[in-house]
Amino acid sequence: MPEKVRILVVDDTPSNIKILASILQDEYSVSIATNGQDCLDLVLNQQPPHLILLDIMMPGMDGYEVCRRLKEDKKTRDIPIIFVTDMTEVENETRGLEMGAVDYITKPISPPIVLARVKNHLLLKKQHDALKESISLMEHEAEILQQKAELGIQAGGLAHDINNILAACLIVEMIPDMIPGDSPRKGEINEFVDIAVESVHLGTEVCRGYTSYLRDIGSEARVQPVLPLLQPIDMYSRKFRGDLKKDFADNLPDIHCKGYQIKRVLVNLFSNASQAIDNQREQVIEVKVWSADGMVHFSVKDNGQGIPDDVLPNIFKERFTTKETGTGLGLFMVKEIIDNHQGIIEVDTKAGEGTVFTISLPIAEN
Repeated sequence: MPEKVRILVVDDTPSNIKILASILQDEYSVSIATNGQDCLDLVLNQQPPHLILLDIMMPGMDGYEVCRRLKEDKKTRDIPIIFVTDMTEVENETRGLEMGAVDYITKPISPPIVLARVKNHLLLKKQHDALKESISLMEHEAEILQQKAELGIQAGGLAHDINNILAACLIVEMIPDMIPGDSPRKGEINEFVDIAVESVHLGTEVCRGYTSYLRDIGSEARVQPVLPLLQPIDMYSRKFRGDLKKDFADNLPDIHCKGYQIKRVLVNLFSNASQAIDNQREQVIEVKVWSADGMVHFSVKDNGQGIPDDVLPNIFKERFTTKETGTGLGLFMVKEIIDNHQGIIEVDTKAGEGTVFTISLPIAEN
């Protein structure tokens, strides 16, 4: 069973808490805070919620101050906050939105409105996160493109990334629900949205074609040093919010490889590790490189929840994925690339402790 989305309700009035909890508890995991300080303690010291419903008028620390502190902390600034209040003045709503809240619900509470707003903002957050991740990966691809002219694998990798962005673009499907029913142009707008959605689906199919047939075209393999191949790890570490531990042995021997493909392997393994620890309080990734027994070994270890037993046998299969917006091509391409380099890829995973992916590539002959 997938984990329920976590909603934190913050209000000092028991009746309001009871109403909101009864509205949300069937679909979401609801936690409660009755004042601003308790809210901060829960968010900062325990597993953070996916969304916060926050009252403004509370004794001690009011909702505005709670919002300000959460938005100042890089660990919590991206949590959507919806103010729930009986303050109806435009200035109050404007102030809340300027402080970083995503929406404003006025009391008395309407259950359909609460559910609709929560659902919409959770979807927006999910699509926003997917878009940020895809843009980050495309930035990496652009930098690699300047250094390597490997057309086939570049096309396949780029198509894989664009496919993720196209999935995020499906947010346009929400536009018709935002248009008043009496709008004279509602029909025309719906037609445009249908065209956009159809185009996104077509683009997805085109991307799948590239990743299926062009993944192994490019320049010839050559002997090259190992450390420059680790450039993607340095790039991604700039945006990684957790603890990245690196252990690179000295005097590593050269390997015979297609450099762009090995970089892509490392990008995929690091990206997967980052996603595996997304909900962990302490996020740790360890990257290690060493040589032994005629091979250079690269390992990427995370402290996530591990890979379930029923999923593990399928992770390298083409188009197998456990992600809602995944293509099932990432680890499949990794396995293909390592096999084509006469290398080995191994997985060691333990429930509740994390996963280690290790790739081993032959040392170049003198």
